[in-house]
Amino acid sequence: MTRPTTGTREQWLAARLELLQAEKELTRCSDELARRRRRLAWVAVEKDYVFGTDHGDRTLRAAGSARRLQAPDGLGLRMGLHARH
Repeated sequence: MTRPTTGTREQWLAARLELLQAEKELTRCSDELARRRRRLAWVAVEKDYVFGTDHGDRTLRAAGSARRLQAPDGLGLRMGLHARH
């Protein structure tokens, strides 16, 4: 393991402020990516998924979500169910 370097309080503060600026930029980039992700078009669910629930197997239609839209990567499902397809 490498040993940490030592320095003055002024050096630490300058480095910390530089890191703070980088952290803020990272947050701005992450926020922009999240905005872009939310703007992605959704598509209708066409596959007949079956989910295992505490009440047995259920389809989207049976769960009352036949018209729910779903993102192509599956992120649109917000039922907390596990797909078995």
